[in-house]
Amino acid sequence: MAVKLKIKDREKVEKISEILKSKNSFIITSHVNIDGDAIGSEIALFIALKKIGKKVEIINQDKIPSIFKFLPYSRAIKVFRKKIEINNFEVGIVIDCGSLDRTGKIKELIKNLPFIINIDHHLTNSEFGDINWGNPSFSSSGEMIYFICKKLTKINRNQAICLYTSILYDTCCFVHHLSDYTLDVIKDLISKKIEPEKIAQKIFYEKSIKSVNLFKFALETLKFDKKICSMKITKEMFKKVHAKEEHTEGFVEFLISIKGVEVGILFKEKENGVKVSMRSKGNIDVENMAKKFGGGGHREAAGCFFENREIEEVEHLIMKELK
Repeated sequence: MAVKLKIKDREKVEKISEILKSKNSFIITSHVNIDGDAIGSEIALFIALKKIGKKVEIINQDKIPSIFKFLPYSRAIKVFRKKIEINNFEVGIVIDCGSLDRTGKIKELIKNLPFIINIDHHLTNSEFGDINWGNPSFSSSGEMIYFICKKLTKINRNQAICLYTSILYDTCCFVHHLSDYTLDVIKDLISKKIEPEKIAQKIFYEKSIKSVNLFKFALETLKFDKKICSMKITKEMFKKVHAKEEHTEGFVEFLISIKGVEVGILFKEKENGVKVSMRSKGNIDVENMAKKFGGGGHREAAGCFFENREIEEVEHLIMKELK
């Protein structure tokens, strides 16, 4: 049985699909620190547009994390370089971004395109596009892209793998913010013979030695404050084990897996500041917390960045605000 959208969302899908069919060249992009939802969404839409004969490129600020390199067409994703030419591209498609600034360096390319399509499932969105489809009731941006892909052409196995990855990742294995459509969409994707067990294994059960060694150091910083659990990773820790930020995948989720913990916070020291990742079991809204410091996300998963701040200072600010 086909999954039916509500009227307003159906109208948005139809309007976006009309643009995608009528135009000929597209650049697809997403946010900095690219994640599974964004990557899966980009590739699925890339395939759909290629199938109907369009010229399309995926360009992001950051490299694709290693755990997502199993995805079909992952090699087609380009990393931003100043010399990249975007002459004669008609439309920019921005996925999973609350604002154009979230695309990072790609912003300068996208904002000069004749037309921008903005597709996002976050609560706060600045509606920076010429067409804006923002709806926080969807589980993921991948779930929204599913309906666009279906409108354009029949979804194939490769697209289904990418879309399943998007939804699986952004719902934390179907734990957070499921929509009225999620399970029906997943059922349809699984019918494409995608082997969901293997996808889950690739994302969640193939930790690298660098990740394990980094986690070992991070555990030494573990702190409990009532129902809040925090952990931090310093630049020195990254350096000791030759790790990158992608090797912290799953660390903050570990914190809220602890019985009695309602909020997990991971502080990551970077060259130009401190990145804060927050997770909640739902009773505490971490998105509101992130927004106070210029970040965003969802009630159960959010983050923010403190430029040119020390990790101890940031830790104090966040913990003080939570109390």
